[in-house]
Amino acid sequence: MRNGLLVCQKTGASSRFAIAGQFRNHRFQTSILYAPSEQNVTRGLWRRLLYFVLPAPCLSCGQPAGETRACLGLCHACRGGLARWRSGCGVCGVEAGGAHLAEDHRCGPCRRQPPPYERLLSGWSYRPPLDAVLTGLKFRRLEYLGRQLGEGLAERYRAQLADRDLVVPVPLHWRRYLGRGYNQAAAIARPLAATLGLEIKGALRRRRSTPPQSRSSRAARQRNLLGAFGVRRPSACRGRRILLVDDVVTTGSTLRAAAGSLRLAGAASVVALTVGRTPESTSAGKRD
Repeated sequence: MRNGLLVCQKTGASSRFAIAGQFRNHRFQTSILYAPSEQNVTRGLWRRLLYFVLPAPCLSCGQPAGETRACLGLCHACRGGLARWRSGCGVCGVEAGGAHLAEDHRCGPCRRQPPPYERLLSGWSYRPPLDAVLTGLKFRRLEYLGRQLGEGLAERYRAQLADRDLVVPVPLHWRRYLGRGYNQAAAIARPLAATLGLEIKGALRRRRSTPPQSRSSRAARQRNLLGAFGVRRPSACRGRRILLVDDVVTTGSTLRAAAGSLRLAGAASVVALTVGRTPESTSAGKRD
């Protein structure tokens, strides 16, 4: 056994097990099997024992949650409270309000003034317990949450994202980045790109800091974000089909500004993807 890898080799009625690479005789039919190494088994047993003796609290309700790293840090009851986002408009993703609409349906605002992105997709409704999960990712730096969220979004929207060829996370301004230590959008985008087998680049930069957009009027949001984003190397985006990733969409202004900068730099198209979306986002393309 080496690194948990065994090779099963069969010759007629007899069979043998040996370490991969030990046999050079091509008369054997070989098939590779996986067996967990003793070190991995021991580590897993210790982890389960630790969770049994000192159960981690649920990020949302605080009750014992068991092996939280396998379930977004939530207990079973809180996981049941996660509500998938159900898009109505095929462009901005505004809720359907219970109506059954065609996938290519466009709301009135998107028909009158299409946003610079081709489509906006979101994973879940931004309400408890998702707010606690994203708070854990953003302010407690629980990076396993970024991996689980990114992989979950990739699996859910794999078909819709099949034509994308570059992943770009929405950046933080450098002052906010220094204060927080890392960018939560990038923590989601990296495992998402890996799961989809896509290239990822930090193609955007924040030229200036902006206040939280959800607290501003529509006119103020537009003023705040005018020229807020720049593209580091336009040649890296030219002709690319970009997937723009962020954590939450609230008013839509940030995604519009970021997607607009990418299109001006020559991107062929932009699809925006977020983990959560606030239920109050009821007009086309709203984003925080």
